[in-house]
Amino acid sequence: MYMPKHAGWFDDPADSTQLRYFDGVIWTSHTAPRATRPTTATPAVVAPPQYPGQQYQGQQQGQQQGQYQGQTGQAPGQAPGQAPAQWQAPQSGQHGPTHPQFPGAPQPGQWNAPAYPGLVHRDTTPDGQPLASYWQRAGAFVIDWAIQLGIGLVLGFPFLTKAFSGYFDAFGTMMRETEAGRQPDVTGLVSSIDRGQLVLYSLVAIVVYVVYQLFFLTRSGQTPGKRVVGISVRAREHPGVPSTAVVLRRLALPVALFVIELVPLVGTVAQLVRVLDLLWPAWDDKKQALHDKLAGTNVVVGPQRPR
Repeated sequence: MYMPKHAGWFDDPADSTQLRYFDGVIWTSHTAPRATRPTTATPAVVAPPQYPGQQYQGQQQGQQQGQYQGQTGQAPGQAPGQAPAQWQAPQSGQHGPTHPQFPGAPQPGQWNAPAYPGLVHRDTTPDGQPLASYWQRAGAFVIDWAIQLGIGLVLGFPFLTKAFSGYFDAFGTMMRETEAGRQPDVTGLVSSIDRGQLVLYSLVAIVVYVVYQLFFLTRSGQTPGKRVVGISVRAREHPGVPSTAVVLRRLALPVALFVIELVPLVGTVAQLVRVLDLLWPAWDDKKQALHDKLAGTNVVVGPQRPR
């Protein structure tokens, strides 16, 4: 059989009606009609077909060098002799290949966050982690509030009992006056509450809140309520369990509002601000409450990696 001296398209030794590609070592399975044969006297030397998975290894074979190894075939939609587009290996932290057939594939440095398969979410952190919805945050708040209330009632029960020790007697007197047709003494009922003991109970509740939040958030980024609904707290600019300093900044506004609420008259304003803080994520473009903005944090879907 005739063996050309270099790679190119030549008359097919097995079929005179077509051309066959010779890769410099052996005849390949790539064929083409004779109408595509070059008009020059010397066949054009073109690059051999290459695609992922094909390899060439030089080796002595008789009087010629090289041995063809790997699968021989033509890439889909690829003309014979035309090398397909080269693949570029994904960079560190990059998800998916960079290839002209995938125009929407992430580029190097575009997304260095871990993947969150199965989640389709419009709002994310700068590195791509989905933000928790308002209702997820509300559900976690209710669970945590119930737990903290129970702990506060247990620890602050002595102060709470003393605060309302005279209240029930005053309430009974007021009810008897009402039944007798006399004007009830509402002012006396309010003044029967020992405000000093009530302030001590409120301070116990504040301490419970701070210790509860600080203990869980600095260990996993999740309080029990957040763990139940599958969300966690992290710094907005980088993932991971938040540091103690970040958590303390996040608690600063709620604690300040709790303390101001103990002051007559001014406490009403603090209560309004606290309600506004709780509602703020519902319309904020970054899904942050006011205390999140002060601390630079976000509540996101999923757990956090330990520091």
